[in-house]
Amino acid sequence: MRKYGFLATLALTAMLAACGGEKEEGTSTEKSAEAPATEVQTTAEEKIVTDQLGREVTVPGKIERVVTGGILPYFSTWYVATNSTKEIVGMHPNSFNAAKNSILAKISPDVLKAETSFVQNGEVNVEELMKVNPQLYVEISTDEASINKVSEAGIPVIGVKAIDAAAAEPLATFNSWLELTSQITGTTERANRFFDEGKKVQAQLDEKLENLATNKKPRAMILHMHNDKSITIGGKNFFGNQWLNATGAVDVAENDIQGRKEVNMEQIYAWNPDIIYITNFTETQPVDLLENKVNGQDWSQIKAVQDGKVYKIPLGIYRWFPPSGDAPLMLKWMAQKNHPELFDYKIEDEIKSYYKDFYEFDVTDEEIHSILNPSSDAAKY
Repeated sequence: MRKYGFLATLALTAMLAACGGEKEEGTSTEKSAEAPATEVQTTAEEKIVTDQLGREVTVPGKIERVVTGGILPYFSTWYVATNSTKEIVGMHPNSFNAAKNSILAKISPDVLKAETSFVQNGEVNVEELMKVNPQLYVEISTDEASINKVSEAGIPVIGVKAIDAAAAEPLATFNSWLELTSQITGTTERANRFFDEGKKVQAQLDEKLENLATNKKPRAMILHMHNDKSITIGGKNFFGNQWLNATGAVDVAENDIQGRKEVNMEQIYAWNPDIIYITNFTETQPVDLLENKVNGQDWSQIKAVQDGKVYKIPLGIYRWFPPSGDAPLMLKWMAQKNHPELFDYKIEDEIKSYYKDFYEFDVTDEEIHSILNPSSDAAKY
């Protein structure tokens, strides 16, 4: 029998805070960008949350209607923190597309009730947003225009940093989102356990990778966005770089790219990676490269293609490339792809155990196959 709850009830820690917002009068008090996340209870009906931008945001004491914007993974963070998606009444269409192609749609089907029409031509339409009647709007911290527009409409806005300025560390970033959500909702059940699991898995990986010489590590590349006209690669100070370093690979783009950058095939020939990982932000599948199906691009010369080592990054609760509740599984999955001789567990069993333990969800073999082999539809916006 399937269950739809979590097991853990543990206190919460965090390493970062997320950002953005305003007071109910439509003004905000700004502090330094490095201000720690804190919560000050004002009344039973409202509370003040200090975010990563240092702005104090007055939010309702009980929140039942949340809309999420350009911080695409946040709806899944809300679920991990609260064991519910019924409060997510609206989300960005890109988030919704990931949600409907994720296992979360089965674990918490309320997520598919979210409205998406408030985003039009990539921008927030305030009139449509007001029809959703949100108590809180959550936006990526860099989208100042949307934050201001929604704030001016009288809706409390919380901005969330997608990447910590110091390092694109997925586990710490996701934990920061959990910590902020806990401040907003009062839930303090899962972040400690999630972060402890991530640290435990990383320690297990480190133990086996500790004495591994650099020349024994595969040279890997993250194909972030791709079609027959454009190739975008992730490099340093981006999540892919952290995943690769944490799982015993050498990032071929580390010295050439900061963040993301469009490159040509000549650059990829020069890198000649041993392994290629493809994110869920592009429709490209491994078979497209392995069978050299992309017009105008000859991937057959690349070692990863010749050796059959081209992998689509999984999609579980959310896409595994950015921070997600499945981050410990992402570490195990990628470590095994990089070093199958060192990590001999069965990843399907790891997924079953994790989902049962953290989500109290009995995932089927068919669902595991879908997690490990996500459809191109998951990338369509």
